[in-house]
Amino acid sequence: MNKKVLFTILCLLCAAVPLAAQTAAPENMVQIPAGKFWMGRAYTIYTDSADLVPIDKLDDRPANNIHLDAFYIDKYEVSNAEYTKFLQATGGKPPWHWPQGKIPDGKEKLPVYNVNWFEATAYCKWAGKHYAWGDADYIDTSEKYIQPPQAAGRTTADPVPANLDGTDAKPVGSYKPNGYGLYDMIGNVREWVNDWYDINYYAFMPKTNPQGPETGKYRGVRGSGWLDAPPNTVGGPSDNNTVDTRDFSDPDLRATTIGFRCAK
Repeated sequence: MNKKVLFTILCLLCAAVPLAAQTAAPENMVQIPAGKFWMGRAYTIYTDSADLVPIDKLDDRPANNIHLDAFYIDKYEVSNAEYTKFLQATGGKPPWHWPQGKIPDGKEKLPVYNVNWFEATAYCKWAGKHYAWGDADYIDTSEKYIQPPQAAGRTTADPVPANLDGTDAKPVGSYKPNGYGLYDMIGNVREWVNDWYDINYYAFMPKTNPQGPETGKYRGVRGSGWLDAPPNTVGGPSDNNTVDTRDFSDPDLRATTIGFRCAK
């Protein structure tokens, strides 16, 4: 299977290389074993936050029983300090909100944000890794702070220990990890993933190592972030805060709520 790079861009999602000849995970990475999982939801009703009208969301249907080969993924979202090493080595452009092009004081361990899809991709390649694909459901379903599944592949983050508090990003690793030892798979910053976004992709996706549509206009984003609403007033957590929620953005976008992590 191809190598991958997760942006963490959620995904909360992930491609891989065969790991048979490798015995130990690279530093600060976790091996995700090969296996099957339910990707998507059997049925989805979202609530429009503006006027509280129930609406049907179709892009994470139908649920598919997917097989993924084993892969490695970063334990943490890429931090400002790590991104600085990349900039120093490559002469890249720092995020626009850094004063004089330097990390704001005391923010070294925050996840880097205000980087677009291309800049995140460049970092992962520089680090000898790649973006992950959009199979975030697989690695997120072991999240310790979730409610029991209500449908195929459905797990919802608890906003208290997942940094969905609506104030700001927190240093990477501030909250307890999921069952695989991965931090901030839901919450903190949303994460770019490699996949192009296609609203109908789940209807025709391959059932083994899916790598997303071949072309598209937008790139996938996974994992929800600190600005996503905590539990709302109409019956539970925000619809953005589930491992199977799909999001997307223009790959040129730089946002305070989107960061990334890498995989291989």
